[in-house]
Amino acid sequence: MLTTHFVSNDPISEDRLQTGLQTAFHDVGSGDAFVLVHGFTGSKLDFADQLPWFATTHRVLAYDQRGHGESSNTGPYTLYGLVADLIGFLDAAGIERCHILGHSLGGMVVLRALIAHPMRFQSAVLMDTAPYGLSLFDANVREQLNTLVTRDGCEALLQGMQGQPQNAAIQRGIDCLGEQEHWRRIRVKLEQMDPAAFVELGSALSDQPSVLSNLSSLSLPTTIIVGEQDEPFIKPSVDMANAMPHADLVRIADAGHSPQYENAEAWQTALEAHLSRAAV
Repeated sequence: MLTTHFVSNDPISEDRLQTGLQTAFHDVGSGDAFVLVHGFTGSKLDFADQLPWFATTHRVLAYDQRGHGESSNTGPYTLYGLVADLIGFLDAAGIERCHILGHSLGGMVVLRALIAHPMRFQSAVLMDTAPYGLSLFDANVREQLNTLVTRDGCEALLQGMQGQPQNAAIQRGIDCLGEQEHWRRIRVKLEQMDPAAFVELGSALSDQPSVLSNLSSLSLPTTIIVGEQDEPFIKPSVDMANAMPHADLVRIADAGHSPQYENAEAWQTALEAHLSRAAV
């Protein structure tokens, strides 16, 4: 059973000092720190099963970003505000340097943290993410979703998600967790998410300025992971691999946006290879 810990930190958002942010996190193992940062509508629950895989060699931490999970639901919600939260979390947890993984939105946060604070990181894994904006929904659909969650909460999205056909990669994830547990976790994450975070960070995902031109300055060992069925993120992953001087690109077969579930064995192998390479 994982224990949830909380720390208070005072990160600086873009336009004001946000005091008293409560950050919830899991913390297992010992050794060099390895921090996992979840994606949009996710939480530390996205890595709950995987933390023990690396805890024999590392101190492994997964935290809830602002507006997600059990952390504070307090805006404003911006990418650079989440970068400040990340650095504040590392400070509060007593971590001077770490290996870090960022998934989707978390990867966008991690990219900006690597650029702004390169000395805080020993290595990076960028998983199913992008260095520039992606429009996963057209403007009308995004407006409809924003109206729905503002009125009824993020959990109102669950019915539509359950009604969508599941592709083979998602079905593998359901098979990994069991159908009941798969949908329970999604329900919990949606119930915990601040509707304002959904609206504001959803806009940031599509409207963010590109940081691709900044990536050539990053010299740390990096592995870029993408599920081979995660079509929107394949080109961005290739672009990052071409831009970064010490990046390996790993495509995970039979996986979409969440390869840690959808092809857990291949994902674990890729992470172990990365941590081994970064330790040299």
